[in-house]
Amino acid sequence: MLRCRRPAQTTALQRPDSRNSGWICETDSIKDIKTTYKAIYKKYHIPIRENAEASRTRIRIDALRGMERRGGEEGQMRTSMGRAWRGGLAATLKAAAGTMAFCAWVAAGLSPIGPAAAADPVEVKFATISNTSDEYALGVTWSTLLDKTRSGITMEVVAHGGTPKLLRGVVDKDWDIGIIASPHLLYARDGLFMFKGRAEDGKYYDDVRVLLTLESGVAHYLTRAGSGIRTLADLRDKSIAVGTPGGFSGTVNLALLAAHGLDPAKGEVKAQYLEYSTAMDELRNGMLDAVYLWGGLPQGAVASAALQSDLAYVGLDPAAMESWRKTFPAADYYDLVTLTPERISTAYDGHLKPEAPVVSWTTRMQIIVHRDMPDDVAYRLVKTLWENIDEVRQASRELSIMSLDQAVQSASGIIHPGAKRFYVEAGVMKPQS
Repeated sequence: MLRCRRPAQTTALQRPDSRNSGWICETDSIKDIKTTYKAIYKKYHIPIRENAEASRTRIRIDALRGMERRGGEEGQMRTSMGRAWRGGLAATLKAAAGTMAFCAWVAAGLSPIGPAAAADPVEVKFATISNTSDEYALGVTWSTLLDKTRSGITMEVVAHGGTPKLLRGVVDKDWDIGIIASPHLLYARDGLFMFKGRAEDGKYYDDVRVLLTLESGVAHYLTRAGSGIRTLADLRDKSIAVGTPGGFSGTVNLALLAAHGLDPAKGEVKAQYLEYSTAMDELRNGMLDAVYLWGGLPQGAVASAALQSDLAYVGLDPAAMESWRKTFPAADYYDLVTLTPERISTAYDGHLKPEAPVVSWTTRMQIIVHRDMPDDVAYRLVKTLWENIDEVRQASRELSIMSLDQAVQSASGIIHPGAKRFYVEAGVMKPQS
């Protein structure tokens, strides 16, 4: 049982580091208090520091942020905190969760057993397509920033393949954060392409929320130098890796091959689904004629392969691309992009030198989470990222173009309310949008 009181000299808006601030709750059972706190921490993601003695445990709860000296909010907070007398600590936090964030810790009685130790922070897992992608580099940098700024969040970055898998993983809570192309969420809701005929209906994806969007990639088509393959139309009776297993890029590429007059179903071109590293190995070994990869410029796997083999870019026929755009769903989310020889050569330090501009395509990516992610966690994630964007931009050339004013551009889903709170504060979104 928790017995709570409030020091008479404190006010609701004192700083968290004040020794006399907040409510003090006591219990005779260290085990019970720790169990209670673990449950509260798991549900509300409240940072906690613990330090307890054998006979007595004391909890101090303080406002961390989100409160201003305005009568209505202060009064609301006082009322919520006052419920500690009646409903106990868990009820207090639940009632106050929508009003403010808390910093809580367990402080010792008169004879503490040692210095307070930081509790485990909120742990999130960020699943990306490939460990050679710019999104993976983004995740690694983001994780470092979360630790560096003492955000109370730790991020694990993993590579799990294609975006349909990443999308379902977020919905099923296999990981906390995923990255998909903007149109993919629309396809999933409409049951198109790789989502067609699956047991889940459109409502299955209603729990997806967006943290941000970014322009961080382009389609790369590569062949061996001297192969004579200049556009996708030159792949007749040849082979190409069209994407990773379980990914959506293969669907796009099969449609693009058809727009270039090649039908894999008729044996006019052999399409395979391979991981990027395997595809590049088979290209160098002559087992494949061309490969597709997604990523920034330079693309990590391409840069590595170009040091060992002579490679050449394969382009699209602009007329075929425009034909494809007329029939492909959500084509407005796809854009043609022209890569100049100078840009490619500079990106790969002269190891790749196209003779002519290369036409390709791009689409914005969006970083997604489940709607159940606590608002404060989503807020801290995007706040840490954008307030340290200069460090993020240094992670790769492609990430160097990230811009806060485009943070929600081409989003195909609802912006998470925690992220929206930051964007409203930053002037990127309007409160009513």
